[in-house]
Amino acid sequence: MRAPRDTLVHLTPDGDLVPGATPGAVRLWPFTQSRRFLWRSRNPRWLDPINLLALRTAPAAVVEMLARQGWQRPDDGATHRTWIDGAFVTMTDHTALGDRSERVHIRLFAFGDATLVAAHHEVAKNGGHHHVTSWDRARQVTADALDAAGATRIAPTGVLTPPDLRGAASDGRVWRLVADEAPDTPAGERPTG
Repeated sequence: MRAPRDTLVHLTPDGDLVPGATPGAVRLWPFTQSRRFLWRSRNPRWLDPINLLALRTAPAAVVEMLARQGWQRPDDGATHRTWIDGAFVTMTDHTALGDRSERVHIRLFAFGDATLVAAHHEVAKNGGHHHVTSWDRARQVTADALDAAGATRIAPTGVLTPPDLRGAASDGRVWRLVADEAPDTPAGERPTG
């Protein structure tokens, strides 16, 4: 299986990510990859799916919410990029729950006033290289931690990336959350999905 380079999604006014491009809407490639690549790779071996979207929440706020739940910035982890509106964008930050031998590791990307999250559960193999075991488990653990820190889950997107990418459990959807403490969010105006 190859991931097409022209797989694009866009953010709707109500905070959903949907396939295709719409005039005036920001376009997003729903994968991340190592910054070593100068092009969008089609080989799934090098791709991580974006699987969480924190609406109206900056990356620093996501990191702070997770830090309150025991997450920490790891000393290692490759720098990744995604493609937004025709240009590569480097991750803003990353954080993890667990240690190098086994952890949930997430990479965060600024996306307007929202944060894109690529979450993966990984274990270190012999030689220290990490092996991704699940996208969905990492998404669940991350969403649970954000829930505990005050975020609210709203309806997920439809399928945007190939299920079970790289043989790791994934349904291909992006779960969406909004922080109850998000700035510029008047009480009672939470998206309903």
